[in-house]
Amino acid sequence: MTPAAVGNFSLALAVLFSLLGLLAAVVAWWSKDARYITVAKRSALVAFLGTLGAFVALEWALLTDDFSVIYVARNSTRANPTWVKFATLWAALEGSILLWALLQTLYTWLAGRKMRDYWTSPVALGTLFVIQLFFLVNVLFVINPFIVLPNPPSDGPGPNPLLQNHWMMAVHPILMYLGFVGLSVPFAFAIAAMWTRRYQTWIVETKWWLLVAWGFLTAAIYAGGWWSYEVLGWGGYWGWDPVENASFIPWLLSTAFLHTAMVQERRGLFRTWNFTLVTLSFAATVFGTFLTRSGVIESVHAFAGGPVGPIFLSFLLVILAVGFVLLGRISSEVRDVGTVHPLSREGMLLFGALVLITMAFVVIFGTLFPLLVEAFNGAKVSVGAPFFNQLFVPLGYLMLLLMGLGPVLPWRKPESETLRVVVWMAIALVLGTALGLVVGWTLWVSLTVGFVLFNLVALGWLTFSPAIRRARATGASPLRVLAAQFSYSRRRYGGYTVHLGVLMAVLAISFSQSYRLDVQKTLQIGESWNVVGRTLTVHKLRLLREQYRDSVVADVEISGLGMVHPRLNYYRTSRTPFASPAVTYTWLKDYYVVLQAFDQEKGSWVTLRLVVTPLVLWLWISAGIIIFGILMILWPSGATARAPAAAAEGVSA
Repeated sequence: MTPAAVGNFSLALAVLFSLLGLLAAVVAWWSKDARYITVAKRSALVAFLGTLGAFVALEWALLTDDFSVIYVARNSTRANPTWVKFATLWAALEGSILLWALLQTLYTWLAGRKMRDYWTSPVALGTLFVIQLFFLVNVLFVINPFIVLPNPPSDGPGPNPLLQNHWMMAVHPILMYLGFVGLSVPFAFAIAAMWTRRYQTWIVETKWWLLVAWGFLTAAIYAGGWWSYEVLGWGGYWGWDPVENASFIPWLLSTAFLHTAMVQERRGLFRTWNFTLVTLSFAATVFGTFLTRSGVIESVHAFAGGPVGPIFLSFLLVILAVGFVLLGRISSEVRDVGTVHPLSREGMLLFGALVLITMAFVVIFGTLFPLLVEAFNGAKVSVGAPFFNQLFVPLGYLMLLLMGLGPVLPWRKPESETLRVVVWMAIALVLGTALGLVVGWTLWVSLTVGFVLFNLVALGWLTFSPAIRRARATGASPLRVLAAQFSYSRRRYGGYTVHLGVLMAVLAISFSQSYRLDVQKTLQIGESWNVVGRTLTVHKLRLLREQYRDSVVADVEISGLGMVHPRLNYYRTSRTPFASPAVTYTWLKDYYVVLQAFDQEKGSWVTLRLVVTPLVLWLWISAGIIIFGILMILWPSGATARAPAAAAEGVSA
């Protein structure tokens, strides 16, 4: 058996059992016979194993340099190290869609195992089978990576050199797909809820899946920023690139859904909002895939244009049509019957969701505007960071205001004690802003510091006030009471931890964007450069030969920090050198050294670029805090579970 034969057979098996599972789900819904649900769940497992077989077969071909397989011939090379060959599977269009299909079948199988609702399970499982069939059919019939070449080459060109410059490219795409694909599960449950007219329980059933997908998507965005910072050599971590935006849109929408879902779980409100947001969140993942794989945009992250662009656009339209047609059918049944006080927790959550939705549509507009202008009159225009920053800065401050007020305000209406806390929060905001201005920070940085303190006062009160009150009532130690509350309210404190990570990220972004120093200088070998309180000395310029690339490396000493080694990498498949910066992290600022140019005749001089950016290390630390908070929320709590939301079910089966 060859890798191509195993891959095609495995894909055919996955398609066959996906069809069987879909048929079983339809029959289960039609006949109300639970035995067919069991058949569908078992079919999901076989479909996953089939897709896994195809994945392993393509890795087999890549790792053994089987250039008779078209994907290997187009995207791999013998000279690449093993880790690059392994990651090459998702370095091009066909392999990336195969990875998506693998993760989709995994989510379908895992979600099916947890489905218990007799009414919604057939529809939710059937929806997931339809989604995975879309990807599997595309891989098998449209962009098959296992086509056998009659005259295979002896070697291939290898993947994009940028994908070989940092190990993070073996991790970042998987995290992104886990987030994108994970949003299909809440979408499937929402479709089932609208189809069966069971409008409440789906929120509880999808809460875990939503958090998992959101967590992976958050980690992926951070990982992509780190890759951009460490690899691209421009000294930044976010450039409002269209493909970066394509990942940011579903994150914004799913964040909005994450918060409005809390209101439905607690009070049974915002059902229309939640059906809308979950549809838009999943549709945004397909929209992002369309942008990156249709060839309509130019980006260092994008794939070359292929035949799947119109197919993905059609799939996107189908998702939107199905979601909103079903919502239109039940719109009169899911209208809110309760009231929402503006100065209540649910009021703040709604306003916050509106801000996040506005941010998402700003990103969509800024991303699509150049494409629309070019389509209508052929003009080339660009929408860059200034446009996004001018709109996101005020929206960000509004979001920080709501993020502080929302957890503090009680459900339904404000209370006098809460209003006293809000006064202290306002004092912290004013003092923090004033302190920043006195120190000499810019107005925007000072406002950021003020809003961070505003939120920290809220988090401090939410964390310690209940423990202090209970300790006074019982005579117990406040720390012991706090530990007990942490154990039994882990989900709540996990949310506070996530907010703390977001505040740290906001502070790091504000300072790193406002006080970034970018300078460059040409130095002779042995010459020193005094800049920003450090001395950079170029000791040596050397050539480093590796199996798959050649590198020109500058040995540069930074006083107090040691030796760094920025380099220019030359790949055999590209005439353009790729800079690999040397980044030295410190607690307060980063020193980012890029080898821009060098004397190609005598090796007597180099041109170095130095970018000094404050607090970037804290941006990466904030990622760890956010992920830790998500794990706290997902970890089973010792508290007694809430009464199931089925009690609030508005419409009988």
